[in-house]
Amino acid sequence: MCSMNLSKSIASTSITARLTLLYLLSTLVILLCINGFLLMTLIDDLELEDNDFLSERIYNVQSIIARHPDSAEALRDHVLSDPSSQQTRYLVRIQDSQGRTILESPGMSSAPSLFFPPPVLSGNKIGRGIRYQGTDSRHYLLNAAWAEGSGEENFRLLQVALDVTDELALMRKYRLKMAVSLFIGLCTAGGIGVLITRNGLKPLNKMAVTVEQISSTGLHQRVGNGVWPKELNQLAVALDAMLTRLEESFNRLSDFSANLAHELRTPINNLRGEAEVALIRTRSADEFRSVVESSIEEYQRLSRMITDILFLARPELGIEKQPLNVETEIEILIEYFHDVAEERDIKIDLSGSGTALADPRLFQRAVGNIISNALHYTQNGGRISIAISTLPDHSLAIDIQDSGLGIAPEELPKVFDRFYRSASARHLHNQGSGLGLAIVRSIMELHSGTVSLTSEPGKGTLVTLRFPQQ
Repeated sequence: MCSMNLSKSIASTSITARLTLLYLLSTLVILLCINGFLLMTLIDDLELEDNDFLSERIYNVQSIIARHPDSAEALRDHVLSDPSSQQTRYLVRIQDSQGRTILESPGMSSAPSLFFPPPVLSGNKIGRGIRYQGTDSRHYLLNAAWAEGSGEENFRLLQVALDVTDELALMRKYRLKMAVSLFIGLCTAGGIGVLITRNGLKPLNKMAVTVEQISSTGLHQRVGNGVWPKELNQLAVALDAMLTRLEESFNRLSDFSANLAHELRTPINNLRGEAEVALIRTRSADEFRSVVESSIEEYQRLSRMITDILFLARPELGIEKQPLNVETEIEILIEYFHDVAEERDIKIDLSGSGTALADPRLFQRAVGNIISNALHYTQNGGRISIAISTLPDHSLAIDIQDSGLGIAPEELPKVFDRFYRSASARHLHNQGSGLGLAIVRSIMELHSGTVSLTSEPGKGTLVTLRFPQQ
């Protein structure tokens, strides 16, 4: 639960805060790398300089001992009296091969012999010294080497100490200055990051204002008409596509509401008119019975319309697909419409066979709606041909061709819209609701299939149902 709340909290953080934080982190990493490199370089340079200084002093003392092995005065004058020896920082201890101290700089007692590195032989390269904190709390760089004299390699032991306390204090000050500069740099970078981010997000805020101003009456407006940065072009295209879909849906909803009101008003007006006429004067039981029977027909029409609307609202409820013998299912429908077709001398032919994976109830409703439409708009003595075929991709096609009046080309894109009925259709069959083909399309979408319609005025209409392979 805590992790979920943390995730929500992070997700709700403003883009400005996130980008500024990332900017600060990147700046921190860069500054740390630069300052760390400079600090390490400075430390290495100082250590190298100090070690070179110690090596130079050791070589000088070795040279004096090699020239004057028995002259302590010459050595004393060079080590303790030479102004260039930096006595305050540079300390020397000279011992014989037995470890007895011959000469020692004042203060050298702070660096006992025990803590010096192993001495190297005269003539060998002197390595780096080691750090040591003396008994006087000062810090030294220690090194040691043997001096050759009187034919002996280990004639004198030289122990040299360099006081680096001031250098360490300098490095501490340098680190403190680096920390302060790092803090100031991060604060400056944070402020600049906020300004840059807010300036960069101005187009997004402008887009938000533009979208906010679009109302239900202004869905024709498009965000992409403005000039946006390249990064926002994709968002503008997506918003325009969404507005297009919303506009189309809103228009369809408006048309649907208008058509629904019109379709409901007709039967309600009929019922009201018949009731008012029946109450104008006293009528017999037979006359009232006739009014009730007429009203029942209108009630049935309303009931069918409401059932169709509910189906279109929730078409996916209760669908159970199973393999169907398409020929057998259509024969049942032909038998159902046989009386109507025979009365109007319309012949219904069936050819082909196949199997489809479909819900039996919805299958019969879809095909039945198409056959019913074909009967309504085919003249007496016409023909309806139904052909079942299996296509190369193993999908099943059902072609229903009638010899009716056909549909005008400009009306074809609208025939699957809810409540849409052309003027000629209303004239020929005024009891329809305009929901039949909309239900057919909804059923085919539930089965992942398609429905298509082609028509030619005066020659008839072809409707094709296509079910995917099993």
